[in-house]
Amino acid sequence: TVENVLPGIDAAFINIGESEKNGFIHVSDLGPLKLKKGSAGITELLEPRQKVLVQVMKEPTGSKGPRLTGNISLPGKYIILQPFGQGVNISRKINSDTERNRLRALGVLIKPPSTGLLFRTESENISEELLIEDLENLIQKWENILQITENSNPPVLISRDEDFSLKILRDHVNSTTTKITIDNKSAIERAKNFLVDNDSNVLVEFHNNSREEHILEKYKINQTIQKALQPRVDLPSGGYIIIEPTEALTVIDVNSGSFTRSANSRQTVLWTNCEAAIEISKQMKLRNIGGVIVIDFIDMESRRDQFQLLEHFTTAIKEDSARPQIAQLTEL
Repeated sequence: TVENVLPGIDAAFINIGESEKNGFIHVSDLGPLKLKKGSAGITELLEPRQKVLVQVMKEPTGSKGPRLTGNISLPGKYIILQPFGQGVNISRKINSDTERNRLRALGVLIKPPSTGLLFRTESENISEELLIEDLENLIQKWENILQITENSNPPVLISRDEDFSLKILRDHVNSTTTKITIDNKSAIERAKNFLVDNDSNVLVEFHNNSREEHILEKYKINQTIQKALQPRVDLPSGGYIIIEPTEALTVIDVNSGSFTRSANSRQTVLWTNCEAAIEISKQMKLRNIGGVIVIDFIDMESRRDQFQLLEHFTTAIKEDSARPQIAQLTEL
């Protein structure tokens, strides 16, 4: 339910029931929610107490409530259905032209009118039957959502992404996975069914927490998480970085520490900075660092060294699906 509309920032606050903070939606994310068409201000598009169907696109952080959108998207294993979207899009990571053409042609054929389809990276070289089945499940899911929406009084949760264990399987199981350990009986059943449906013969085993030591202790996961979130991260050759999150941005400092092996200091500095760049690209994923990140590398006089570092850093973050942008080295 729309609580209040703020023309000053072209946004609205929406009561979604679950959290104590209202969700925030910006005019650019309204999608199909607009009362009247046309590029008008938010006050003409939404009004207080209006019922709206929204999806959380960013979890609440610090003092901010969740960020919402009216452009719903439903992820499947191979396909993302955008009921209010347009056209057929294909993951950038699928490079082969023949495969892109095959998916695009299939997408145009099977896509319901006036919706958008996005083929995920996982859809590469997957048979048409499986892709069509995935889409049919998503369309069914969308119809269920619409039906529940008709008959419900907001604020209410209508649909949640697949439960956590299935989401992990959907996004992370690949041909190199051989075994999965789960400490929950019902999740094991769901996981097995999911894997059978997806033609995977991965071994699924049950870990009994009450009989053995807890699964998070046995695999040293708690210690690893504790260690992983400390501000200081050591680099292989003696340098270290310090990571300090604040509400507005995350600050990372690079220090050469005890690294003095190289004959000249210029090489020491470049080497430490390059090691730090690789570690930072890992830490961004590990700690789920988003927003603005300011990195204080060790100063380098030589332009050539600076370019080498940038190139190194760009390569290191290439694999990150969040597609971080590097805004060059500044005077600072």
